Amino acid sequence: MSPLTNWGPRADAGASGSEAPVTIFLTGEVGSQRLLAWQQAVTMDGRFRMAAVANDPSDFQNKLAYNPEVVVLDALIFPGPQPLIQAVTSVTGAAFVILPSSVSTASEPEIQELPEKLKTIPSVKGVYIGDAPIPDLLQRAYEIALTLRRTIAAPKSWQSRSGGMATAGGMRVITVWNRAGGVGKTTISAALSQAVARKGMRSLLIGLDAPDVMPLHLNLKQEPNILGWFTNPTDDGLKKSIQSIVDLDVVAGFPDILAEDAGQKAEDKNSIASLATTAAYSGYASIILDAPASSSIASSAVMAANTWVLVARPTLADAWASVDALRTVTQRAAGQHRIAPGNIFVVLNQRTNGMLSPDEWHKAADTVCRNTGLQTGFPPVAAVIPFVQGIPLSQDAGRAVLDSNDEFARPIHNLADMLFGGSSPADGKAKGKKFSFAGLSVKVKD
Repeated sequence: MSPLTNWGPRADAGASGSEAPVTIFLTGEVGSQRLLAWQQAVTMDGRFRMAAVANDPSDFQNKLAYNPEVVVLDALIFPGPQPLIQAVTSVTGAAFVILPSSVSTASEPEIQELPEKLKTIPSVKGVYIGDAPIPDLLQRAYEIALTLRRTIAAPKSWQSRSGGMATAGGMRVITVWNRAGGVGKTTISAALSQAVARKGMRSLLIGLDAPDVMPLHLNLKQEPNILGWFTNPTDDGLKKSIQSIVDLDVVAGFPDILAEDAGQKAEDKNSIASLATTAAYSGYASIILDAPASSSIASSAVMAANTWVLVARPTLADAWASVDALRTVTQRAAGQHRIAPGNIFVVLNQRTNGMLSPDEWHKAADTVCRNTGLQTGFPPVAAVIPFVQGIPLSQDAGRAVLDSNDEFARPIHNLADMLFGGSSPADGKAKGKKFSFAGLSVKVKD
């Protein structure tokens, strides 16, 4: 039994069994007490799931690609009224704007008129001056988000490459990573990507290792690969870098160590974050980044994600390495890239009889965590995957590991359900009208 109760309510649990959590996007200045209070409130509220956090206008614009249902905008991160209005206008969900208290005493007509001007924008559902009561705003945001789901077909339906439709609990950019090597990150990344694709959702797997063994495991070619994106960081460059397996799209990683150096450029236009954003606007429900144990690429992958799957073996050594990885993400990373606790999923992989149980492993990690100053403790174990001797044989033969063993596949499918809800695979024969919404193909039931 995994120690879920040690981490508080899971952000993906929902307020009830009938509604998927509402995805929410928070903005605010780095390290501000207001933003920290909002993050804590959202994390502990099972009705919501944190889609992203942003601290500047550019990051805000990029992360709108995650299609949040609710956006809370702190006007202080924008340089003036006009950039704020432009930002709010680009929101497709429900926007709640918090203006500085100085607005109420301003003498400039542009600022005096700002609250009323914001209220005329269709996405704006609330404007607050100075601050907003967190419980009241979250209650209102939740009710409005559910109403929008039922009345305007919010972008929760995703079209697979085969034409089927499935419902997802919000778009996720997932980084699979840990500081420990050899834990099976690539195996879990590939299996999880396929499990999501088989739920009828568009799934993109991106390899970031060098040399990347993903093509070998999935019976793909070494080219095209991620270098195509770095040389042409556009939507067309992404499309030309993709190889496909049935419903799963794959961008293979670097063919060798020297190629990885070529990919570590500082320009924003070909960053890993930009790659994830480009893929998000292409309509993927799931973008999974298979990150290497240690390199600047791993750091970039974590900063590009809104969800982290932390893979470890059930050993004390891996528990220690996992705590260090957690400290890196939650304490050392910039505030705008911090992943919410409810979006961290721990997977114990390759477990055999005699190894630490999930409770024993979690207790060890949690103790180290608190002894090193992380008072929130260690996140719960979301899935335990047994060691299956036939997995390497399937990978050597280029066969999907998800089909090699039911004991291995079951927890992978359960993890996919935790991330995206328990919708069943689409059969491609569902009836209904389709239309384009925020770059996504959305289906409305008749």
